Amino acid sequence: MIELVNLNKRYQLQGKVIDAVQDVNVHIHQGDIYGIVGYSGAGKSSLLRCINLLERPTSGQVLVGGVDLTRLPKERLRLARQKIGMIFQHFNLITSKTVAGNIAFNLKAGGWPSSKIPGRVKELLELVGLQDRHQQYPAQLSGGQKQRVGIARALANNPTVLLCDEATSALDPKTTESILQLLLEINRKLNLTIVLITHEMEVVKDICNRVAVMQDGRIIEEGATYSIFADPVHSLTRDFIARVLDFKLPQRLLDESRGTIVRILFRDSRAEEAVVSDVLQACRIKGNILHGKIEYIQEQPLGFFIMEIIGAAEEQERAIAMLQDRTAGVEVIQHGYMA
Repeated sequence: MIELVNLNKRYQLQGKVIDAVQDVNVHIHQGDIYGIVGYSGAGKSSLLRCINLLERPTSGQVLVGGVDLTRLPKERLRLARQKIGMIFQHFNLITSKTVAGNIAFNLKAGGWPSSKIPGRVKELLELVGLQDRHQQYPAQLSGGQKQRVGIARALANNPTVLLCDEATSALDPKTTESILQLLLEINRKLNLTIVLITHEMEVVKDICNRVAVMQDGRIIEEGATYSIFADPVHSLTRDFIARVLDFKLPQRLLDESRGTIVRILFRDSRAEEAVVSDVLQACRIKGNILHGKIEYIQEQPLGFFIMEIIGAAEEQERAIAMLQDRTAGVEVIQHGYMA
C-alpha cells in the first residue's frame, strides 16, 4: 500500500541545513497498523508528512497504492490526498462549527453532493460512537471526544490510508486506550492501512503489527512488533522497550542477596508454562521471585522474571542450564553461592 524509496527531507533553518529524513526505505502492506517510534527530533513527523506530501521530499519516491505522489500534477495530487486521511495530536477542529459541521466540511471539500452529506455524517458519527454529540461544538467536548471527531473527519472521503500524528499524546491513559481500541476496530472493519507516529512504545505494543524505530532521521530498526520486543538489536530500541517491559531492582535487594540473581526471558507459549516451578522441583535450590511481568503483544505472550536462586554452586549452575534450555534466555545479574 505504501512504499518509501530512498526518501530524504532537508530543511534550511536560520542558515543551517537539517537532514530531518535520511535515506528511508519502507514497505507498508495493506491492512497494516504500522508504528514509527522515536524521541523528539528523530524525524517522525517529517517522515509522516512526506507520505501525503504535506512536506514535499527533497528526494526519493512516495508510492501509495502503486502511484508515485511526487510525480503527480497538482490536481491529481489533490484527488490522491483525499484517499489519505490524517488525524493530529491537537485535533485541529474548526471551533466555530459543530461536530457535524466539522465532518460535513471535509465532505464538501471532497465534492460530495449536498443531499448525501447528512447521511454520511450520521454514518461516521455512529462509527466513532458520537451519534448523540452532532450539534455540540468542540469546546463542549472532552479530549477523547475531540479526537473521535478528528477520526470521523479523516474517514469522511473513504480513505485507504490513515496517518496518525501523535494522535494520543494529548490524552490521558484511559482515553488513549479507548482511542487505540477504536483505531483497531476501524482497521479491522474497513481494512484500512494505518501509520502512526509516537514516542510511546506502549502505544506500539497495543495495536501495531509492525514498527520502525527512528533516530536522527534514519530508521535504525524495523520489523514485526513481537520480534522487535522479543529480540531488539539497537540500544535505542532496547531503551524504548525497557520502559514497557523492564524493571530495575532496588540496590538494597542486590546488596542483601544471598544467592544468584537471574533475569529470565520467556517468549511465545513458554511464557505460559510452569518452567520455573519445574526447575525448582528438579534442583536442590530455593527460588525467590523478585519481579515478573507478562505482556501480550499481538496476542502473543512475552514475559520475564527476575529471580534469586539460593543453593550450592553446582545446583545453581544446573538450574540455570535448565532454564536456558527451556526459555528464551537467562542473564545472570549477580552471582552468589551458598555451600
